[in-house]
Amino acid sequence: MNIKTISRPGSPKSYMTCHEDPETLHIGTLESHAYFIPFAKGQDAFAEREESALFELLNGEWDFDYYNSIIDMPDDFIKQGRGRIPVPSNWQLHGFDKAQYTNINFPLPYDPPYVPDDIPVGVYGTDYQYSSNGMRRILCFEGVDSCLYLYINGQFAGYSQVSHHTSEFDITDLLHEGTNRITAAVLKWCDGTYLEDQDKFRLSGIFRDVYMLSRLENRLENYRITADDQGRLAVCATGAAAKLRLYDKDRLISEGEVSEENSFETTVENAKLWSAESPYLYRLEIETDNELIGERVGFRKVEITNGIFKLNGRHIKLLGVNRHDSYPDTGYYADREKMRRDLTLMKRHNINAVRTSHYPNAPEFYAMCDELGLYVIDEADLETHGCVNVYNDLKWSRENSYNGIALIAKDPMFKTAILDRERLLVSRDINRPCVLMWSLGNESGWGENMREGAKLIKSLDSTRPVHYESTHRLDDTSDDVLDMVSEMYTSTEDIRKFLDREDEKRPFILCEYCHAMGNGPGDLEDYFEVFSSSDRLIGGLVWEWADHAVILGYTEDGKPKYGYGGDSGERHDDGNFCMDALCYPDRTPHTGLLEVGQVYRPVRVTKGSTADSFIINSQLRFIDAGEYLSCKWEITSSDGKMSEGEFNFSVPPMGSSEIVIPEVSGSFEKDSYIRFIFTAKNGYSVFADGEEICFEQIKIFTSQKAISPTNGKTPEYTETPLEYTITAGDKRYIFNRRTAQFDGIFKGDKNILARPMQYNFFRAPVDNDTMKQDWYSAHLNDYIIKVYETSISQEQGCVVISTSQSFGWSIHQPFAKMQAVYRIDGSGINVGCEAEFSNKVELLPRFGLRLFVPKDYDDVAYYGYGPYESYIDKHYASYVGLFRADIADMHEDYIRPQENGSHYGCTEMSVSDGATKLTFTQPEGFSFSASQYTQEELAAKRHNFELKKCEHNVICADFKMAGVGSAACGPQLADKYRIPLPKVSGSIRIEIR
Repeated sequence: MNIKTISRPGSPKSYMTCHEDPETLHIGTLESHAYFIPFAKGQDAFAEREESALFELLNGEWDFDYYNSIIDMPDDFIKQGRGRIPVPSNWQLHGFDKAQYTNINFPLPYDPPYVPDDIPVGVYGTDYQYSSNGMRRILCFEGVDSCLYLYINGQFAGYSQVSHHTSEFDITDLLHEGTNRITAAVLKWCDGTYLEDQDKFRLSGIFRDVYMLSRLENRLENYRITADDQGRLAVCATGAAAKLRLYDKDRLISEGEVSEENSFETTVENAKLWSAESPYLYRLEIETDNELIGERVGFRKVEITNGIFKLNGRHIKLLGVNRHDSYPDTGYYADREKMRRDLTLMKRHNINAVRTSHYPNAPEFYAMCDELGLYVIDEADLETHGCVNVYNDLKWSRENSYNGIALIAKDPMFKTAILDRERLLVSRDINRPCVLMWSLGNESGWGENMREGAKLIKSLDSTRPVHYESTHRLDDTSDDVLDMVSEMYTSTEDIRKFLDREDEKRPFILCEYCHAMGNGPGDLEDYFEVFSSSDRLIGGLVWEWADHAVILGYTEDGKPKYGYGGDSGERHDDGNFCMDALCYPDRTPHTGLLEVGQVYRPVRVTKGSTADSFIINSQLRFIDAGEYLSCKWEITSSDGKMSEGEFNFSVPPMGSSEIVIPEVSGSFEKDSYIRFIFTAKNGYSVFADGEEICFEQIKIFTSQKAISPTNGKTPEYTETPLEYTITAGDKRYIFNRRTAQFDGIFKGDKNILARPMQYNFFRAPVDNDTMKQDWYSAHLNDYIIKVYETSISQEQGCVVISTSQSFGWSIHQPFAKMQAVYRIDGSGINVGCEAEFSNKVELLPRFGLRLFVPKDYDDVAYYGYGPYESYIDKHYASYVGLFRADIADMHEDYIRPQENGSHYGCTEMSVSDGATKLTFTQPEGFSFSASQYTQEELAAKRHNFELKKCEHNVICADFKMAGVGSAACGPQLADKYRIPLPKVSGSIRIEIR
């Protein structure tokens, strides 16, 4: 509807009726078009947009009034202005209303197209200075949640919804010379809210840039650029005619004209193609009578042939991540610095793709992806996940209960709005080379509305495939219009089954996988192996990029106290399920991101045809790895580095090259490894030359393994009904026969044990430990010990203590029965035990020992996987080596505290106070952690800032530690990463040095 035809009497408030009309989506807005910013002739059209003489950024402090309900708004709300708020921002982060985190459930009653009468409203106001110069003034809002009513000088100018898309209003006819008042009434909810039920904090307001463009009435309105892998460039346009000039860097290579009647076509000989590995861009200048527009053009072709997804004729893998606009300080607002930091950090961890979950990002985001080289799955602003619970009764007793997600997908009421969102998605971003596919939205089910949306996208753009995951349906609507099969969190076994299906020939993608919540994910390498097994597998995108949080305050040392669902007093929430990412809210990497960077590495090394040869296998599709990567190597053992070197190499795309390292043929006595370290050269990606990109470690020698034999003079012992005392030189051991525990390990007069040494079966549950309630039910965390028998003897130079005991609690039988033997010699203890677990324990988190030592035992050294925390299924970012750390630095500070800081595959670990050293050895390998916090403390607290340090340091020496997986949203932990049950054995040597 054109704004000039609107005539509605009454106050400005009387116009506010559109937000419950699903057929009225935009009033007074310009037609959607490809994003561009015009510059004045003579300017640099490739400069930042603020440099344009035709661009006025209106960001800043705006007047602001907040009303808890639209009903409470005065009729003359335009004349108000009691407060101030920054634009862009979300008003919940500035003291108005509450931030709410909800994942699936709608934040309002499901009663479309209606929303509650008490809709919170934020009224924004600012002054604009206008002087007529014959140019139209176009006011642009790049993001407003959930809808806005626009007024200029008190007159209604228009209405628009779809939170994450640009709304443009030509307000010229409502302006007068001098000072003009711009007023935007933003509603928290509208009928579009039912289509924006994304898994995120629910925030409101003007959250993206606001600016004014000055343009002639007769102007270039839109244009479409296509540039393929054969160097063919075509441009078509609507509105004014334009001159075109194509540059390769600063060299003019083609020029011509374009108009509505005639398109422009040219061919660039030997065109340099665009890809994530080599994001080469040409410059296209578009000149009209008074404007100059700059476009960066990437030549590339996306296609699916014979079930294989290809770029520029080659099969590629999308090794990506899902990303929300979410920042603890600015909410939904991502300025250029924030966006570039995110994208650069992705590239630094070998991520090549990003899905804009679950809405389009700011327009400048895509230009950065073009420049840096990231493949984009561009997703419409659409999710109706809450329909699942709307459809079901409280017991979920319906058959195919999850299919209720499709309620809106098949509801004719929403057809217009869904098609509008698909059109907006494509029309704005169609010229961006980084966009490889369009995504209809997320988790909204399948029905005729979605099918029509896919058909619409195909009519608008035939050069990209259409993606959509949620094909759960309530009717028989066919999904054959989709170009690929997309699923979430499918197990590796089920992916392999997909490949065997005779009825499905489309390629397959995991648009979400490896749920990176808390200490995880633990199955990245397994998925990578599956992705690599077939060209029909496009790859996957980890869920997700960064933890969502609000700042609750600051600690005494100035660190933010991050809050999640439930911390704002919401009506309902989904807890810490928003803490599910590879980065902390401030973009500090989790160890999970380090794991991603290593698993996604551009080259891999395997053993070659001879003992001293190795094969470098390139994962790159378009560039020679040797042209951009250097390699050095080092051979190490527990004694440290034995030799090192470097070499040059050449590996064609997806090819391999064999190299020889003669030093590998040397003589070794201990377990030895070679590590290949790849660094950047010739400006590879975002890395500085010489920066490490990835590594590969390969074992080259395995020694014979055995726990150390007994040492020194046979110890003496004394025995009482409740205690054994064993003396070996200046070492003394107190064994409590009542609890079958060592109460004391003395060197001289100092007891190294601050508490009795315990068997440990529990860990502070990680977010992926979905079975954690079973652990509490079995009381792995606070067991009662029953000692059936203890005995002591001397044999073969040592004192031997044997025990028979069980661990349990009330109600059930003991969860474990154990036989243990301790062999004490002149320098330490050999611990050996075997336990059998009951049917109450299905997944055992850990099996080992826990020791509390004095605070001055804080110097840790170990030989095993480091320097980062590592687990049986999460250790690829680490490597086997000698490492040393202070206990204070070994804690991974997850926002919701949980098990952390373990080190897998260790053969030796020691903790020292500088004078005495407590050393653990197990040639077959064990895991350990050293922490200032108890597992009980970690399990009890909701936030990291609530943690209290233990009065002692806590050492866990685990015979076995279960993997961490990604079961919070993915498949259950694989059997190979579980501790085998019911019978488990373990051994370790403890020495006092």
